[in-house]
Amino acid sequence: MKLAIADPPYLGRAARWYGDKAHTLGPHAHAADNHPNAAEWDEPARHRQLLEELEGGYDGYAIACPPSGIDAYRPLPPSARVMVWVKPNAMPSSGRLHNKWEAVVVRIPDGRWTARGGVGVTPDVLIAPKRNDGFAGKKPAEWTRWVLDALSYDPEVDTVDDLFAGSGAVAAALAQGVLL
Repeated sequence: MKLAIADPPYLGRAARWYGDKAHTLGPHAHAADNHPNAAEWDEPARHRQLLEELEGGYDGYAIACPPSGIDAYRPLPPSARVMVWVKPNAMPSSGRLHNKWEAVVVRIPDGRWTARGGVGVTPDVLIAPKRNDGFAGKKPAEWTRWVLDALSYDPEVDTVDDLFAGSGAVAAALAQGVLL
């Protein structure tokens, strides 16, 4: 099956973290890769377009997004679900609410919904600290394994496209193989 993991620039933050404005983050901040078209990801329509591309081109997928970005993907396809990554060490922002979670919109491939007697059950919540290793937005290895488990990834029959491969986290998890 053809699977995809998408961790696009987050709605409302794309130009700041990935575009021309990344240099204004301050001397101790680490911007992610610079993308000349980053500003397009600050538009809800671009996120909706991504969802439609994934629906048309993949058997299963996962899309990372902040709580404030979920509405850009609505209405979700009937077969899609929302999982939650809780980040106990999330950095406080200047906002009133301290976001300590992120959403993952996931579409499990057809034929992979059953747990076969409890084998292969994946929780829809992951509690794992975010990594502060100098690459803004990099997901921890636990996150990638969790997403692959939710998609019921099988290296014998599946391909996985990392649509935003900046940090290399997905490639590193795939190189580890299946963990038992």
